[in-house]
Amino acid sequence: MGPFWFGVDETGGGAWARLVGLSGSPLRRLRKTVNVLHRREPGQNTQDTHDQVYVVGEQQAQQAAVPVIADGALDALEAARRTVLAARLAEAPDAGELETATAGCADFEHSPFSPVGEGCAASFLLCTACPNARVTPAHHPRLAHLSKALDNLRGVVEPAVWDADWADAHARLAELRARLGSSLWQAALDAVTDADRAVIDQLLNGEFDS
Repeated sequence: MGPFWFGVDETGGGAWARLVGLSGSPLRRLRKTVNVLHRREPGQNTQDTHDQVYVVGEQQAQQAAVPVIADGALDALEAARRTVLAARLAEAPDAGELETATAGCADFEHSPFSPVGEGCAASFLLCTACPNARVTPAHHPRLAHLSKALDNLRGVVEPAVWDADWADAHARLAELRARLGSSLWQAALDAVTDADRAVIDQLLNGEFDS
């Protein structure tokens, strides 16, 4: 009243902050810190305002986000490595190439999935993820049948089991199908033999996995 007042108005708070070397009102900063680090939810704002005005510029929130973003990037990279088709498509096998249940192998002793010099001990389902593998037209029918068999398995096993055991191999075969095109893929399915079916059955039953 008159020349006297109680509390701190916005002008007075800002003037005091500048006097002691702060960039703004300490009360506003305190409110921002409480909303971002303690409440972790909007106060009297929308979620968008809370994220864009309060969270984005908060140094501690930025620092806390670094490992989360890094983990997400690593997970994405690992997922890409698991599902990418690393086998090389070729018209004919290389000299000295070995045959596996699903592809040709140009370097059995230097597998990315086993210690060097010990020979590859990985499942043949991983051949499509190996840069040493060679996929020629002779392998197309068997791989097309494998892809179809994995599709059939999806409907008879628990989704979590299918994802853990078969999803990566299926994704690589889907990439192979896209690279070959629908016409070649259908021709490969039409050319599947009884021997192809027997090998794939053994592979999926764990009788022919390494």
